[in-house]
Amino acid sequence: MCGIAGIIDFKGRGIESEKLQAMTECVSHRGPDDTGYYKDKFVGLGFKRLSIIDLETGHQPMSNEDGSIFVVANGEIYNFDELRSILRSRNHSFKTTSDTEVIVHAYEEWGKACVEKFNGMFAFVVYDIKNRSVFLVRDRLGIKPLYYSFINGLVLFASEMKSILNYPHFPRSANLSAISSYLTFRYPQGVRTVFSGIKRLAPGHVMEVTTSGTEIRQYWQIPFHDRKEDRGEKFYLQEIKRLLSLAVKRRMISDVPLGAFLSGGLDSSIVVVLMSQFSNKAVKAFSIGFAEEGYNEFDFSKRVSDIYDAEYYPILLSKIDYMNMLPKMIRQKDAPLSIPHEVALYQLCVELKKHVTVVISGEGADELFGGYGRVQRSPMDFKKISFVNNYVPSFMRKQLFKLLGAGLQAGKWKAINSHMDHFFSVYNWIPFEEKWSLFTDELNHQLNFDEQEINEWRSDFEYVQRGDPYDRILYMFEKRHLLCLLDRLDSMSMAAAVEARVPFVDHELIEFVSTIPSHYKLKWRSPLHRFRALFANSFETSEKFDESKAILRKFAKEILPPEITSRKKLGFPVPLDSWIKQGLIKQAKDILLDERSCRRGIFRKDRIEKLLNNQQNLDYDFWGKKIWMLMNVELWFREFIDSQGDKGGYTYQ
Repeated sequence: MCGIAGIIDFKGRGIESEKLQAMTECVSHRGPDDTGYYKDKFVGLGFKRLSIIDLETGHQPMSNEDGSIFVVANGEIYNFDELRSILRSRNHSFKTTSDTEVIVHAYEEWGKACVEKFNGMFAFVVYDIKNRSVFLVRDRLGIKPLYYSFINGLVLFASEMKSILNYPHFPRSANLSAISSYLTFRYPQGVRTVFSGIKRLAPGHVMEVTTSGTEIRQYWQIPFHDRKEDRGEKFYLQEIKRLLSLAVKRRMISDVPLGAFLSGGLDSSIVVVLMSQFSNKAVKAFSIGFAEEGYNEFDFSKRVSDIYDAEYYPILLSKIDYMNMLPKMIRQKDAPLSIPHEVALYQLCVELKKHVTVVISGEGADELFGGYGRVQRSPMDFKKISFVNNYVPSFMRKQLFKLLGAGLQAGKWKAINSHMDHFFSVYNWIPFEEKWSLFTDELNHQLNFDEQEINEWRSDFEYVQRGDPYDRILYMFEKRHLLCLLDRLDSMSMAAAVEARVPFVDHELIEFVSTIPSHYKLKWRSPLHRFRALFANSFETSEKFDESKAILRKFAKEILPPEITSRKKLGFPVPLDSWIKQGLIKQAKDILLDERSCRRGIFRKDRIEKLLNNQQNLDYDFWGKKIWMLMNVELWFREFIDSQGDKGGYTYQ
């Protein structure tokens, strides 16, 4: 796990060492153990190392024998031992035991197709000197980040945006389309970032830079099956056990101490149990929570730790700690935070760094197996909406929708014309319409009411339109929702120089689980429960009439106690509504109604004031989350745009 940065200039104007070093030093927190550089007339590569495997000889940039190929890599190739054996049989010689050297020789052997051989989390860059080309690669699911930018005929790339932002005379400009995307989906969708001049290389994509220009192509995508053969629960359980066990075992390869995040929920508990099976030492398990009732899971995480003799480290975070850390974390991430618990996650990583360097986490299970029942069960509502709109006279629909569980949302159900429309109504942080009411007329006009955003989502829905409605939603979560969680895990763990690994986000496991019919993931408790769900909405149905992650829970029953396998999802909440009522509302008003905020021309002051003064009675602290996100946006502007004086600006792309 490392930080990488670099400059590409095939015009041959030369790479300035000072600029390359400045970009690389920006990501020192990602790799405090070693530093390395390579540069010639055309390309400069910078590297900061967090030593995990081959502590003595894993220095980068790393080259082949004749120095014609150089690599800088961030992440891990988990199947490097198998690949090294294959490559040795083809007469490649190795000087180290590092997984990075496997990338070098795999590129020699298979060229750009080498990426298809790797199982792991990675963002790496290959400089092929003979062919004068640079090959930038991001792993299949986007576990590791890679940003790039074009400026004055150069290509800049880095593990974090701060490296690019600190390149001399880089024009900082806010991308208001990305800000808008963030406010609805808590993470800018697609390849956009909050800076108009910086993009992300998309997961499963490669970018090749040559003297002729730049080309981006996709080498892998999340599988989607229009039709599925039902091979029976027993078969699926056996393969889940085999693939998940292999994924955990691979992620325990390390030459430094490792531990696990343990919330006491299903996913992290499975990880800890499997780790204990592959280790002859006690697993170090780390939990964090808040003092408020219902906002920590220490009783459950302690229970799992006791059963499996793990070393248990609980950490309690206070409101004061949290708010003091918020601006610092925005600076660290170079962007508004996506999830309120990112501050807590960083604090947890700082603490566990005292004990371990690698941590294994349970991200991905909910997206893969159906753990967000309130939204992932929503196809049941959409089926009802489609039936009524197609077969019932218009004047009868609203009353029938109320009977079928819509309640006060009956009017909105009646207006829904597509599965995407319905998805947007249940999957959002600030709904489109509410957000547009907060924006100024000028901004809505410039963004054309998120037309670009909506068209990108529409393209995904068209891609999966022939499949099962439940599978469509799972696909959206795997492709779009998961990226936000992986981004926050990487940024917060690496800020503390900790490597986080995610066995549920193993592409071989994902390829298999995508073949499992959805009724094994979201399962009705009985035919009667299924009938009762006809008269309730997905928020009322989830985990009451059905069982989320059913097949994963059944696998877990072999290794975990019933109080863990039957638990409802809590999801690492932060007590925002409670804190706001206890005084944070004043801080929010000071920030959001400040003259500086109002001058931006982004939000309507009267609408922001109304939101702040009228608490919305929403579940899961969603009123507090809306205010928290707006605060994040303003604090980000002050840190990154205002600090540039007249050089800052806005774009709408």
